[in-house]
Amino acid sequence: MTGPLLVTGGSGLLGRAVRRLRPDGVYLSSRDGDLRDRGVAEQLLRSIRPGRILHLAGVVGGVKANAADNARFLEENILINTAVLSAARQLRIPRLTAMLSSCAFPMFADRPTTEADVQNAMPYDGNAGYAYAKRMLDLHVGLAAKEAGLMWNSLTPVTMYGPHDSFDLESGHVVGALIRRCHDARTHGTAFTVWGTGRAIRQFVYVDDVARLALGALSGGWGSGTTIVTPDEGVSIAHLARTIGRVMNYSGPIVFDDAKPEGMLVKRLRSTAFDERFPGHRFTSLTDGLTEAVRWFLSREVGRSQYHPESSMCGHS
Repeated sequence: MTGPLLVTGGSGLLGRAVRRLRPDGVYLSSRDGDLRDRGVAEQLLRSIRPGRILHLAGVVGGVKANAADNARFLEENILINTAVLSAARQLRIPRLTAMLSSCAFPMFADRPTTEADVQNAMPYDGNAGYAYAKRMLDLHVGLAAKEAGLMWNSLTPVTMYGPHDSFDLESGHVVGALIRRCHDARTHGTAFTVWGTGRAIRQFVYVDDVARLALGALSGGWGSGTTIVTPDEGVSIAHLARTIGRVMNYSGPIVFDDAKPEGMLVKRLRSTAFDERFPGHRFTSLTDGLTEAVRWFLSREVGRSQYHPESSMCGHS
């Protein structure tokens, strides 16, 4: 089947990054229809007749929202994924790449998590609903690809950040929330406070890297397996906070509040397939990615006239 590139979840963080690379695609958001409804999903796909689909749509939230609303996150994401993939299978869309989440994987104290672990052991209980919906998506992609002979696969990025991220202290992920905290500290002349000891290790990937890889995955010939996307073995939250402070020209104190929770000490994923599937890819460095995220935050959220982030040539590590 020939036809346009269709991107579900086109107004989200990753969807907007894909649009910057492929403005010719068709980008669906919740305004175009409720993808929880199978009839709506089928009608949209039949009218668009896409040749390729990037399935990014989902109900997402921060740590608090996931913990408080696990059942809803499970139900609504399963409905969305089932409706989209079922319609795509019936239309025999030859190429589809779906986006999983690192939270679908279990974490181990003695080794990094790999692609082979996606259906093994228990994910973190605080986001079990969202995690199991993503595991079901992984299973659905594999079954449909096998039974219908379709070239479908998925990617599993670690925590993404960049332009159009959420910078809300309640609902945002750690990078966006720390950028907001650093801005507030600079604005009000207070300390930049970070939850936890700062020793926790986390992994981050610049959203434009994932966008490029997602488009590449649509042409991949490796079958229905997922590919973990991470640029490194992770950084400490202390290193992340200090890098954000440097990028934002913040010279005040950074205080680590060890009375606040920081979760698992080490969360680390490692791909056993990435280098083979994406040979030669060079990831955007943390400093360059944060510079662009801060630049977007300042220009869209608070106005860049107050101060400017550290200059960057947007090179790659």
